[in-house]
Amino acid sequence: MSLVRRIFLGAAAGAATGLVVGGIWGRAFMSVLAGLNPEDHGTLTDDGFAMGQFTVGGTINLLTAAIAIGAFGGLVFLVLRGLRFGPAWFRTVSITLGATIVVGSMLLHSDGVDFTRLEPIGLAVAMTLSMPLLYTLGITWLGDRWLGDGPTVWQRMPAAVPWVARVLLAGLALVAAIDLGGTLTEIFDDNPFD
Repeated sequence: MSLVRRIFLGAAAGAATGLVVGGIWGRAFMSVLAGLNPEDHGTLTDDGFAMGQFTVGGTINLLTAAIAIGAFGGLVFLVLRGLRFGPAWFRTVSITLGATIVVGSMLLHSDGVDFTRLEPIGLAVAMTLSMPLLYTLGITWLGDRWLGDGPTVWQRMPAAVPWVARVLLAGLALVAAIDLGGTLTEIFDDNPFD
């Protein structure tokens, strides 16, 4: 399979997964949280969306952003997929856990509206973390089917190179896990009954 075709398929798998997870699931979980917090109707979220307001323009913006971010994620998956090792279940669990931790540490924060005013806070946190988790499961399933099992650029390099990359990624995941743990502590310390 040519490099251009692989890039296209990776981006397309990411865009399709982004549409489903970011667009459809994202809209659903925003609706659930808005329904549980009617007193915050119209308040802008940290991402600039008005809570509880379903508009065509807002939905198009969300879907467009979900597709674009999803396509970028598909390219990241294309690069990283050759670093996975072990049985299929371990490859899926490790990349999903790593992505959820790293992306989750970027999505969660202890200030702003999303994790200070919305209740229950635990549900807002869980639904936010479900986004990278579901996206990574989806892109792994779809991407592997569309891209096949052929060798990646990592298999063409000296054996030490992929292992150095794996160690660096594990280090990134560890730093992100520490950051995520600190953020979760701050969120739940400020909201002890959620």
